[in-house]
Amino acid sequence: MRIRSLAALLSLLALQLLPGTPSILAKPKVEVRVRAHEGLSKNPPPDSLSRSHSGVAVGGALPSDEVFYFNVTVFADNADAVAKNNGQWCIKGGIQLSSFDYHGTLDGNDLELQIPQENGKTKKATFKIIDRKWRNLADF
Repeated sequence: MRIRSLAALLSLLALQLLPGTPSILAKPKVEVRVRAHEGLSKNPPPDSLSRSHSGVAVGGALPSDEVFYFNVTVFADNADAVAKNNGQWCIKGGIQLSSFDYHGTLDGNDLELQIPQENGKTKKATFKIIDRKWRNLADF
């Protein structure tokens, strides 16, 4: 009898976690503004696939993308979204930022920013939040 009641309880819990039901743990996307304060760029080491077994490069190194690290301040109308360290976070991405405000969306640890282009249009760029505090960029 106990096994049936346990199975019924587990079935009930499984029904509550189905994709169509709202989840208490899901965080909504939040509209934000971001201002970069200081940044650093790094070239990651060459990919190991470009090397042969003897350690000699075969056909040259694979292209590596530059990675940018920034200490930024994140502003949002939703105070809970930026409560940690007054929105002073460290992020990384593939595009260099200047010291002015960017509009974007915060979704968990992803920060999608609208980057203005010279032609007046914008381009979306995604950054990862490394830490919800400023970091010493020289450590990267």
